[in-house]
This record gives sequence, C-alpha cells and structure tokens, in this order.
Amino acid sequence: MITLHTSGSTKEPKEISHSNMAFHITRSIKEIGLTSNDIVLDVFPANVIAHYTVTALPAIIAGSHLISMTFDAYKYTRLFKKYQPTVISLLPKHIEVLEKTKEWEELDMKCVRYMVTGSQAIDQSMIDKLRNKGVQLVANWYGMTEMPPPIFVGYNTESFDFTPKDGYSVEFTDEGECVVNGMLTGDLFNVTTRMFLKRKETANGQTWKTNL
Repeated sequence: MITLHTSGSTKEPKEISHSNMAFHITRSIKEIGLTSNDIVLDVFPANVIAHYTVTALPAIIAGSHLISMTFDAYKYTRLFKKYQPTVISLLPKHIEVLEKTKEWEELDMKCVRYMVTGSQAIDQSMIDKLRNKGVQLVANWYGMTEMPPPIFVGYNTESFDFTPKDGYSVEFTDEGECVVNGMLTGDLFNVTTRMFLKRKETANGQTWKTNL
C-alpha cells in the first residue's frame, strides 16, 4: 500500500487515492506521448506526487528508460549529457539553480521532445531560453502538483489553452478566479491574455477531483 499527498500548495496536503493516481498516470502517458523509445530524466523525490504521476511511474508503465535522481545541478548536466533524455520535467526553481552553472550554459538540449514545467507563474523568457537550447516542446502544466496531470496546458508559451483536459470542467469568475469542477481554486488568471497571475491568500484547500 502507498499513501500519497499533494504538495499542500492550497493549504493542507491532500491524500490521493490509488484509483485516482492510476487514472492520472494514464493521462500523463497520453499527454506526453510516452513510449518505450523515450528516455525520462526524473528529479522529483519519491515523497512528492509528481514523481508518481508525472515522471517515474508513467515512464515505468510506458516501458520508457527511467533515470531517477536526487536533484543536483552538476549531477543533472552530467546525466543529461550521458543519457540524452527525450522527456524531462523541471520547475522554475530547478532552472534558477541550473542557470548558475557553466555546464548549463553549454548544455545542448535538442534531444528533449517534451518538457513539463509548472507549479507557479512561468515567465516567457524562461520558455524562450529553453527553446533556444533546443527543447522541442515546453509544456506549462496548470494543476501539476495539486492533482496532476494538467487541467490545461500552455505549449511553448506562458499563455494557457483554456480548453480543459478530459475529466475537468473549467470556468472563471468575474475576478478571474479559476473554478475547476465547480470548485474555487484560489488561482487568479487574466482571462484575456490567458496568463496565470497569482494565488489568492484564501485558497480553498481542496483537491480538484476528476469526474471518474
């Protein structure tokens, strides 16, 4: 038996059931297009949900080659050069650390066909830097850490495609707060530019359950 919790980014961490986790793993495989030909470089520790629903378990179930590591900027670039991953996931904080190293400046990332990022507001300049390093697709996932995989995605842009993925319904209040499956999320968007702005102080503290 395994008990997983969300990151707690909307108040207290929430438990995720086995059936919900299995459903989301399948959705991640479909969204990323994972196959046995892929090489996945995973930096998420085993005590966070993204390890199981975004990177590690989807890779294992899809038969991909999985390299799982504790994040270290220098080790990351070494393993990247050695294995040439096709799928990676890095949060902005990871990238901030990597950018301080000389090895990152020289890293060719053309092997990456799909990169997942998210968990906070994503700056277009960061996406552009990754694209200039050769990353073919930078996928900005909204809903990555509270109930992944994504509710909606921005592909190579900080703006989101507001078309929700299967299992979710999405609306916005006049204030721009995102409502997922009838539940206020506490996340504010500019609905004109389709960009995430910030999280309200009064998040609802709930997990956005899918319609299973």
